[in-house]
Amino acid sequence: MTDAEGPVPVLRANGLEKHYPITRGVVVRRAVGQVRAVDGVSLVLHRGETLAIVGESGCGKSTLGRLLLALEPPTDGTVWVTGDTLGDLNDNELRRKRREIQLILQDPYTSLNPRMTVGAIVAEPFAIHKESLPGGQDRRGAVRALLAEVGLSPELMNRYPHQFSGGQRQRIGIARALALRPGVIVADEPVSALDVSVQAQVLNLLADLQERRGLSYVFISHDLAVVRQIADRVAVMYLGRIVETAPVDAIYDHAAHPYTQALLAAVPSARSRGEERPKLNGDVPSAVDPPSGCRFRTRCWKAQDLCATQEPQLREVGTLHEAACHFPETGAASSAARGDLT
Repeated sequence: MTDAEGPVPVLRANGLEKHYPITRGVVVRRAVGQVRAVDGVSLVLHRGETLAIVGESGCGKSTLGRLLLALEPPTDGTVWVTGDTLGDLNDNELRRKRREIQLILQDPYTSLNPRMTVGAIVAEPFAIHKESLPGGQDRRGAVRALLAEVGLSPELMNRYPHQFSGGQRQRIGIARALALRPGVIVADEPVSALDVSVQAQVLNLLADLQERRGLSYVFISHDLAVVRQIADRVAVMYLGRIVETAPVDAIYDHAAHPYTQALLAAVPSARSRGEERPKLNGDVPSAVDPPSGCRFRTRCWKAQDLCATQEPQLREVGTLHEAACHFPETGAASSAARGDLT
């Protein structure tokens, strides 16, 4: 969504870092190293936009999501949400701010309290935040409306989570996230635990809710096929850093970073024309001791001496398209490098 001056930012992260100490000792514990889970991430989310964060397991995606929600304090860097820097807020101010940014969790089987009815689960945010409801509506009426909005019968509100399928449970989680009328939602792998047919239904629901409510999503996923359906922009993470960011079509049609090309090449294709596709060699390096220079160089088929000594920074390789690579592909060359993925 834009105004007369351009896209309106609703969330911004600058230089985010999250390092977890590694300690040894029984009586006296001492730090012997640190896991650099997120290591200098900057991004912006605009109103009405879906920004997808993609990458392999362990790259720092979920940790980044927790930092954006202020569920964990950053080691360094700041998060700004609709006018406020989260690190500057006291506990009461932060609680009020969380009405504006909510979370959809990955696993619908463990994210709902099995001892609470669905109605109580969806109403819980009202109780925690002492939220006043619009139009004199009572909580029961608000819960019924939320369940109907996510495609569930309000008559089911007295049932328990175990009485619902995985897709229905995720809809309950979405209703809970919508209760406080947030403008920003962080969705952490929200469809990865669901069957493919159910994934499509939940993605369609998220798209419909975004259109009706003007929501902005940070959509965390490792599934590039899912990301293509829902994202407006994509940020690719590797070992705690963003290595490429671009509008979704540019990522899929003209991936510039070798890591992005390799991720796309690994997507199952309906047909194969025998093109040579880039393959990742070796394992992901340790976040405790990442490689010098470019973190991807130990697995990259394009690595040269420069890559070992100088860390590449995000730089423009196309319209609204940035990549952190000394030797990025551009235009048709990147499509040829990754092969046909349609």
